[in-house]
Amino acid sequence: MANPSSYDIGVVGAGLGGLSAAIALRRAGHRVTLYERFAFDGEVGASLSLASNGSRFLAAWGVPVSAARPVVLRSLVRHDWASGAVISTYPLGDYRARFGADYHNFHRIDLHRTLAATALGEDGEGGPPAVLRTWRRATALHPETGTVVFATGETATHDAVICADGIRSALRPALLGAQPDVTPSASCCYRCIISREALAGLGLQDFADASAIEFWGGEGIDKIVLSPCSSGSVVSCYCFYAAAKNDETPDGWDQATTGARLAATFPGLDPRLRLLFAHADDVNMWRLYHHAPYARWTRGVAALLGDAAHPMMPDQSQGACMAVEDAAALGILFGPRYAALGGVREKLLLYERVRLARATRLQEASKRARTDIRERIGWSSASDLPGKLTIEEVCGYDMHAHIEEVVAEYHKERTGRDEVKAVQ
Repeated sequence: MANPSSYDIGVVGAGLGGLSAAIALRRAGHRVTLYERFAFDGEVGASLSLASNGSRFLAAWGVPVSAARPVVLRSLVRHDWASGAVISTYPLGDYRARFGADYHNFHRIDLHRTLAATALGEDGEGGPPAVLRTWRRATALHPETGTVVFATGETATHDAVICADGIRSALRPALLGAQPDVTPSASCCYRCIISREALAGLGLQDFADASAIEFWGGEGIDKIVLSPCSSGSVVSCYCFYAAAKNDETPDGWDQATTGARLAATFPGLDPRLRLLFAHADDVNMWRLYHHAPYARWTRGVAALLGDAAHPMMPDQSQGACMAVEDAAALGILFGPRYAALGGVREKLLLYERVRLARATRLQEASKRARTDIRERIGWSSASDLPGKLTIEEVCGYDMHAHIEEVVAEYHKERTGRDEVKAVQ
């Protein structure tokens, strides 16, 4: 069904969240321009997982998921820190039947390329292709007019502006009215990758074949998270440790280091992992920060999305899913069903109502899971502690039903009536 209200929408940031927003809004029939501060081939990182609450929207948008070479995860596995013996397993055998989509593990670069092709390509799935403008570093935003200012002095004005410019968003203060509350955590993390061929040479190919997220530690700061991606051709590791161990305190996502230094950080760890680390590639360190939840995400005709809206610890493996959910909510609210609901400002306020509480709950649960693996979905249970986040709450989430509830409540507040005018 065509969208009778077509908008010109600017998306600042062409990472995973920005590309997802471009796809969702394109599918809803809008004209989208993406602005990226550098060249478009700069995506870095190791693996990321998309649970069903993210994967189902890629399918709905017609993203060719297989082109991103995912590994379909079949289990979560916990190991003894020192010996590597399996302590417990959470099987995911009925995951798709329970939650409607697979639990995918991607190499970040593979997924980025596939989302870009979907956002920008002539794929015939619906909506005009998004336009990409590179070397556009946004420095200021006028949220009431939808005007973005770039470092070159150039400006662009849109009906709506989605700020997906990452954890260090330059545009966020214009929406919040102040700088966010950010404090250093006690944790740092190394990330690294190693090829299947290298693992085979070390006698460790089982890690590439496991179709699992595997954990060591997690009861305290130290934790290793290992998983295969890129159709099993690469294994990725995230290795959390105390920031106090650093000789210096560099900042950023991509502070390069060596496999030898990585292995030396964990002297009592499973020897198989220390051997893997010593031969790993692309070893980088970054410092983790706590971001207090934001009271608002929108102002005027502008809204935050992804890490710009809800920076979170990586320990729930839900950062990418939350960005995809943000994008999906925009696509639904700006889609044909709610075309008659109101203009851009009203739709963005509803977007905030739909997304802020859920993303904040994931953000807070991720903070708790940083030092307690029993808070991580899959290992968590509501029977342990009432109110604990569970895999059912996260992966079984029905966004369409949630949006219907929020819209109906909003409509009743405005009119005093239960009906909501929507295109059926």
